Amino acid sequence: MNIRDSIRLSGDAKEEIARDLIALGGLPFYSLVLVRASIGGYLSFLSHVAIALPVLYLLSLAVRGSNLHIARALILVVFTSVYYKALPFTVFSFLVWGVMIYSLSYLKSGPREILKGIALGAVSVIISYALTLLIVPR
Repeated sequence: MNIRDSIRLSGDAKEEIARDLIALGGLPFYSLVLVRASIGGYLSFLSHVAIALPVLYLLSLAVRGSNLHIARALILVVFTSVYYKALPFTVFSFLVWGVMIYSLSYLKSGPREILKGIALGAVSVIISYALTLLIVPR
């Protein structure tokens, strides 16, 4: 047995890793980020993330068939990147998010569902950012 054979993943392992990556856009993970942001002086970040969630929910009522996991993950990627202001973290976050998109495709989510999710996430980020600027004093 060589090293190459030991690195190959079975189909079940690939699916499990794909599901784990997609879980980063799940409500439990989003809630963990919200609760952590509420502990300490992260009012701007907390506002961005907290406002984006109901905005995303309302948008999802209007745009059916969108993937909300990829939308929530985009919100977290953008706002954590804005908060940390560190290029290596931003690059890493977007790479993980890109692999999430690939994982959704691998698990047979349709491209329209994924694209709608990306669009809803992007619109939620923009609306949340603008509302936070109005609400949170600088």
